[in-house]
Amino acid sequence: MTDPAKFHWAERVSRKDIQRLYESDAQGRLDEELLDRVHFAIHARVLDMFEVREAQTFGRVKCRQCGAPVPQPYRMGSRAKNLMLKCEQCGWQVTCGEFYDSYTGKSLLPGSVTNLFENYLERFPKAKNPQDKMLLIDWLIHQFHVNQGIARMSVAKNVIQGTDEQVRELVENLANGPGSTQGLSSLEAWQATFYHPVRLFKQQHSHAQVQKIAAQLGIQGRNQMSEDELVAEILRLAPDFKPDAKAPGSA
Repeated sequence: MTDPAKFHWAERVSRKDIQRLYESDAQGRLDEELLDRVHFAIHARVLDMFEVREAQTFGRVKCRQCGAPVPQPYRMGSRAKNLMLKCEQCGWQVTCGEFYDSYTGKSLLPGSVTNLFENYLERFPKAKNPQDKMLLIDWLIHQFHVNQGIARMSVAKNVIQGTDEQVRELVENLANGPGSTQGLSSLEAWQATFYHPVRLFKQQHSHAQVQKIAAQLGIQGRNQMSEDELVAEILRLAPDFKPDAKAPGSA
């Protein structure tokens, strides 16, 4: 079993902390201690997401104890799981299999919105005073609205603790609450993308299930279609498959 103490991956940020931070700002009594905790927790989480991306994409690993580059390349797959990764500076060592298990299932990748998180990291050093830090957090929250997309998992869940529904509720409340920044994105636009039928269908069906349903419906050229196009065609041909989900307050 992988020892979490060997890796120290940053946890996703508490929903309650974010909610309390926005409430303190809306009341004109910004909690600066809480602000710093959320500010640096988000930053640590995003940095670790890029550490995992570097490992998966380029095989480059930094020691999770001292930060020095590890000379051995990281490799995935059953044949590589026993290969060692060892830091020459401090002696930290794990197998490729342990490294893989340490981040799998923890949403520790920037996914399809790498540019968003790169932009965040570029902005981070410029946020030095409390107002700038709060604006940066608010900017990122609003970017979660407009970058929702129709993937199987909410973008916000890479950073914020909770189920898909809990994170949705938080982001919607922040988008429509008294402390929200106006003009960046509308609650209606957020709900339209979150409740997009294609996105909901993909949440409820795996890639293999999508392919199976498409084959059963006899969809031609399905191997040349993107998954989003394929799901849209499934919903056109078989409306009964359309997920029955509505935004709060809708008729």
